[in-house]
Amino acid sequence: MAPSGVPPASRLNLGDAIHEGWTAFCRAPWSFVLFALLLTGLQILLQPLQDHILRGARGEAIGPADWLVFLLGLTASLAASCWGNVGLVRGAWQALEGQRPSFGELLRWDGPGFRRVLKAWIALASVLTIPLLAVTLVLALAAAVLWLLERTGFQLSDSSLLLPGVLLAVLVALLLGLMLLASLYFGVNQQFLAQVALLERRGPLASVQRGRALIDPHWIMLLLLLLIKVTLMVLGLLTFTVGLLVAWPVVNCITTAAYRQLTRIEAEAERLNPAPPY
Repeated sequence: MAPSGVPPASRLNLGDAIHEGWTAFCRAPWSFVLFALLLTGLQILLQPLQDHILRGARGEAIGPADWLVFLLGLTASLAASCWGNVGLVRGAWQALEGQRPSFGELLRWDGPGFRRVLKAWIALASVLTIPLLAVTLVLALAAAVLWLLERTGFQLSDSSLLLPGVLLAVLVALLLGLMLLASLYFGVNQQFLAQVALLERRGPLASVQRGRALIDPHWIMLLLLLLIKVTLMVLGLLTFTVGLLVAWPVVNCITTAAYRQLTRIEAEAERLNPAPPY
């Protein structure tokens, strides 16, 4: 159903979003592919720095220098991803406007845009980390209780422990289910986080809240869009990652096209249903 007050025709059209995104990509395919290739190469070069910490899994000693190298590699990888997203979103928006973004335009450094997108990512991570830590703590306590029972010789098959054991198992299952639902919910309604932070020039938390306000009325359609994008990325990976160089910018153009369509729907709804004067 369309949101209250919005005409039935004012809905996200996935077909239009996919068509507009593909058309935008085709306006400058080599620029997008070369930029995706550059970003992929940077991540491959930085990966050994992040894998440096895995020496501990092989039984080797890990010192402060190893942790420093790992943190440097992780920070550089995050910065490269953020810079790449800024370039891809900016290029996609220009292509949707009928322009042909050059490779140099995608490369162009945008300090304010980079900081807005990075802060929005950090804000989203913070919002998700607090409940995740709470759930992890409860699960850790449950595991500790089971370990203590085992150490003291009790078995969950004992009649005195059957009900507490069942309740504990149900609690763990509910928490895991809630974690999965929350991950799915935020995965859908934060699809446009980079677009909102870069194009609307909002603050970090405001960008996260904007994603909910923009997507929640169209959540089911955006879930379908997410599934389509995941399918395209998987198909790109199956072609020995070569297709990923095309799938990645195409998915970004489709996402930006859907964001552009939703902002138009919102603007039309506000025009037809203006807010009452204060």
